[in-house]
Amino acid sequence: MEIPTEELVKVLEKRNKQPDTLLQIIDEYGRMFIYYQSAIDEIETKLKIIDRELSNPGTIGRKNVIHQIQTRVKSLESIVKKLERKDLQFSREIVEKELSDVAGIRMICSYIDDIYAVLDSLAAQSDVTVLEIKDYIKNPKPSGYRSLHVILEIPVFFFKETKRIKVELQIRTIAMDFWASLEHGLRYKLETDDPDLSRRLEQTATTISNLENEMLMIRSKIEAQIE
Repeated sequence: MEIPTEELVKVLEKRNKQPDTLLQIIDEYGRMFIYYQSAIDEIETKLKIIDRELSNPGTIGRKNVIHQIQTRVKSLESIVKKLERKDLQFSREIVEKELSDVAGIRMICSYIDDIYAVLDSLAAQSDVTVLEIKDYIKNPKPSGYRSLHVILEIPVFFFKETKRIKVELQIRTIAMDFWASLEHGLRYKLETDDPDLSRRLEQTATTISNLENEMLMIRSKIEAQIE
């Protein structure tokens, strides 16, 4: 939902002892955007290199280990809302310290084992620091949601400085992304919580997970026969 600029200024000014003007706020966000987009570019490049190597016949030789990569930097409005919920003021220093998901990457893999293989390779790189892992694949949420959430930190080299920047990496399979995308849209349309529909959504997540595991076993058997 879009927030009118007048309301945005009021929200920001309410949290600051010395109110910024709208122009100053936008300018500050512009600088932050450069930092976070640059960190995304760094991680995305690393992921593409890993995928290229895994797809090489001389290594694993299986195509489409990484099916898709999606990226985004949180909007100013989203950042403001999250700071408000945390009862924090708006400043670049506070955003960098308190928010770990301003820079976001969603990576879609073909199979579950691809997820952990890519993460292991990325985490082994000397300039990548893994700060936090939430594994909703091994421990799905009650709703049925499955994904691997990882907070990374990397150094990004700018013209006159080097900054260590956090990036949130969400890794899913094609099947997990299919369920999550449709479930989000369906829940958005629900005005109240419906236990029966929630149960059915969770059941579909389990069904999809079972199908996914079966496809993985089929692929593994085929690869074993080829070898």
